[in-house]
Amino acid sequence: MKLYYMAGASSLAPHIVLEWTGQAYEAIRADRQSIRSPKFLSLNPSGVVPALVHDDFTLTENVAILGYLSDLHPLAQLSGDGSLRTRAEVMRWLGFLNSDVHKAFRPIFYPERFLPSEDLASELGAAARGQVREYLKRLDAQLQGRDWLTGQRSIADPYLFVMLRWAVGTKVGLHGFDNLRRFISRMHADPGVHAALMIEESLAPRSTAPPGVPDQLRRLDARVREDRPTTLEGEVIGTVEYSEGDGAPREVRRGLVEIEVSRMDTVFSWSDENYRGQAAIPFQNFTRYVSDGAIRLDY
Repeated sequence: MKLYYMAGASSLAPHIVLEWTGQAYEAIRADRQSIRSPKFLSLNPSGVVPALVHDDFTLTENVAILGYLSDLHPLAQLSGDGSLRTRAEVMRWLGFLNSDVHKAFRPIFYPERFLPSEDLASELGAAARGQVREYLKRLDAQLQGRDWLTGQRSIADPYLFVMLRWAVGTKVGLHGFDNLRRFISRMHADPGVHAALMIEESLAPRSTAPPGVPDQLRRLDARVREDRPTTLEGEVIGTVEYSEGDGAPREVRRGLVEIEVSRMDTVFSWSDENYRGQAAIPFQNFTRYVSDGAIRLDY
């Protein structure tokens, strides 16, 4: 079985499900150029990921792929407990994520497709972010008293995880959504999620910083030079090392963190129900980690 994916794309959802099921697979990294190649277009004429190849069968579209993987591994119970109603509940939320939430990000990612002029891009972005937050409010309410979106782990949860990562990376943010913040931290602690992220983020070294990072760092550097401390939210997805008093290297916990940036140090804070941690690194090290893609910022 082969999964064609792009780092940061919604193809992370089936990638996580592959890890959860224990299915043997090969992850094939695509990029903006390769998805326009005749070879890839023969798999998916739409020129987008994910694409799943299983023997002589090729499948596209997240909802179809997620359902197919779940049906291949019924003992994993990733589409409910086997009853019609729990399966329908999983599909209801999966449909909401795919048809409503995912679509709401498009004006944020591709404003040029919706506007004849760039002059209105900021207004379009603000409106789209507001719409995404309305959807996040509904998802946060659904998670009240639940660890997973439908009560038990399902194929809808990795899709939600992708949408929340996009929210952090596009200034939508998760502030005010405590249930969603707990959910994304729980996902980061999951071995299957961690394995998929490490493949997607580490398989090929970055030759350039992720989109938007240079502007983020320029703005932060300007504030630091003016001695204006800044607090922001970010997501640690790679190795971020720091040293404590004994000099031994340690790692900042992966997942959502609060970041305080100042002229002296950059301080990371993270917490769960039972623990609160902090770490400090020099600002220069912080900018390197952001440029390398180990830290994603909501700024």
